[in-house]
Amino acid sequence: MTYGTIKSIEVVTGFTISPVSPMNGEGGARLGMGQMFSMLSGVQKMDGYSVTTSDHVFCVLIDNGTSCCESWGYIASDDDFTKFIGRELSEVNLTDVSRFKKDIEELEYINEGGVQFVDFVTDRGVLQLAVYNAHNGYYGHGILLSKDDEILLNQTL
Repeated sequence: MTYGTIKSIEVVTGFTISPVSPMNGEGGARLGMGQMFSMLSGVQKMDGYSVTTSDHVFCVLIDNGTSCCESWGYIASDDDFTKFIGRELSEVNLTDVSRFKKDIEELEYINEGGVQFVDFVTDRGVLQLAVYNAHNGYYGHGILLSKDDEILLNQTL
């Protein structure tokens, strides 16, 4: 199976979406302070990545609203994006293992948050994108992985 040829890999900021799940805290649905503000305004703003292929658009995003004195999180990749432009995308996989560190326990600055790595497997190797959330235990942030209009992952870090 192929998802097409990668045309672009871009950082996106302030990506606006309508709420993507019930705000009831059940089954991984988000119910943090940032999500409640998003619910009241009717939209959610997220930062992350957009990977566009000849056939699909994949988004790897994290809620970008700050609550109180937290450090809400960030996006990261240690890969050179230009190496993957024009390559065939064959798989998109969620993992908790960084290709550049042994495991997430080594990421001391995460505190009470977490990290989600997404591997894009191509005919030239693996492109790894990550969203991190560093908070004090009270302010989780929603993360989202989508393919076109289909939500593949919607959870809180």
